[in-house]
Amino acid sequence: MKKIFTVLLLAVFMLAQFSIASAVAVTGDASITAIPDFSSGTDVDLDWAATGMAAGTKNILVWGREYAAVPVAYDWNDCQLIATIIGTSDASGTFTYDFTTTANLAALSNGDQVEFTLSVDDQTCATADVPAIDSVMGVNYVDTLDPQYYQGNPPSDTGVAPELDIAACNTFEYWALGLDGGPLLPGIAYSGFGTWNPQVTGTFAPPAPLGPDTSLLSWTFNFPATASGVWTATVWPEDMAGNQGAAAEYFRNAVAVDPAELEDCADFTDVAGHADETYIRYLADLGLISGFADGSFGPDNTLTRAEASTLIEISNGYDDTMLPTSAPAGCEFTDVSASDWFAGWVWQACDDGLMNGVGGGLFDPNNLLTRGQVATILNNIFPAYVADPAAFGGFIVTGQPNAILALYPGPIYGYRQAAWTDVSVGAYYAIPVQKAYGWGIAEGTSDTTFSPDQAATRGEFAKMLYRALSVLH
Repeated sequence: MKKIFTVLLLAVFMLAQFSIASAVAVTGDASITAIPDFSSGTDVDLDWAATGMAAGTKNILVWGREYAAVPVAYDWNDCQLIATIIGTSDASGTFTYDFTTTANLAALSNGDQVEFTLSVDDQTCATADVPAIDSVMGVNYVDTLDPQYYQGNPPSDTGVAPELDIAACNTFEYWALGLDGGPLLPGIAYSGFGTWNPQVTGTFAPPAPLGPDTSLLSWTFNFPATASGVWTATVWPEDMAGNQGAAAEYFRNAVAVDPAELEDCADFTDVAGHADETYIRYLADLGLISGFADGSFGPDNTLTRAEASTLIEISNGYDDTMLPTSAPAGCEFTDVSASDWFAGWVWQACDDGLMNGVGGGLFDPNNLLTRGQVATILNNIFPAYVADPAAFGGFIVTGQPNAILALYPGPIYGYRQAAWTDVSVGAYYAIPVQKAYGWGIAEGTSDTTFSPDQAATRGEFAKMLYRALSVLH
């Protein structure tokens, strides 16, 4: 009996030795040569290389695990076969590591970090040697959220869906504003907008976004005189992790070219090549702004408060036959007389709640309009008309949401935020300025200044008015 037991024990020992020997990693050094900082949580591309491998058949294996303050051992259920190499001592390539087929990495969330290492073995994942617990060759952060964005079609009063609308003339701006990382808590890694391809940094702290938090698209279209048939235009924003929406978004969807779209927009003698040319000419074509008797527009000239009241109420559908002939209650200004050319426009803008006086019973009609006042006027449009917007016409309400009506209500400041050094908390224009910038209607004068007390130029006003009247999609 003792002899039989000894034979059995020897047999078990020999089997164990064979099993151990068969799982010993073969000679060879493998490394991850490149890995994106961020992935969408579905998969990630790893560039790899292996050198000095022994003769025969060997497997390149990639092991993944979620980062933990106290590292956990690699699990063969999260191992994937990169390549089987026969005879060659050196090899390299790109492998797409699929998170969705792993046992422990199939439900990653935003900000999660995944660690990777490689091994060379004559076995496959289920029987290969598990890498040492401190082995990490590359890391990747997870960003699963699609970028948020909205589109601004050119101002229109047709009331049709934005993707079916036509332009008023041959040159117009389609614009859009996108945000990445907005819903995430501070400290959560996200990829940001951009098209860069960075390398591994080696840090285990959440990296700064690779692209900017937000992205403003300004896309100018010029219909050639020979344009015909149907035109389609789409956007499909993508973040640095490769996240996109379910499908491309149309802002023009198989719409036949209209004769009006082949006609030149209204022109002036002094706007060619100006930064605000597209906005000026387009709004002029709609009859919302006008130039001077000599054929110029004066895009760099300043604007008075009286002129601003006129332009905003023209956008609201008024003409001089519809204006009040005396001051409505609450709009009696001592510096506005019935004989003034602007009296009816000022009274109407005041009565509609779009423009207020400056205090002391004054409207200050001939003083220059400031950038902060422009933002305030645009912000006033929503609270003025929220009760019954259908009662107002023109370009303020077109049957489709526009930026100032759809996005300005409440304390929602928009997709972009800025710490302006010259916008004081509590200033009457503080919130309107934040909203105008946040929703893409206005830009700063620098990265840190908005210059709210600086006189607005006629060109700046045209751009802000164009954006504010754009039909959103």
